[in-house]
Amino acid sequence: MPQLPHELAYLWTWFTQLNQKRQCGMAVNALTSAEILGWQARHQVRFDPFEEGVIDRLDALFIHHQNKKDK
Repeated sequence: MPQLPHELAYLWTWFTQLNQKRQCGMAVNALTSAEILGWQARHQVRFDPFEEGVIDRLDALFIHHQNKKDK
């Protein structure tokens, strides 16, 4: 497995922090805009478009992996 580039490690940290606040019901739900905005306000961080795209993609990959695992 390839190593995470050091320059992107902060995005993985942010995603794992966001992931801890994820709402789950019968299935894993996507991170909501409210959850993401709340996290940004709490941590005084504002995602730039690149960072937002990476977080969205990580979220989609996480959900895909969880749904595969649950079947």
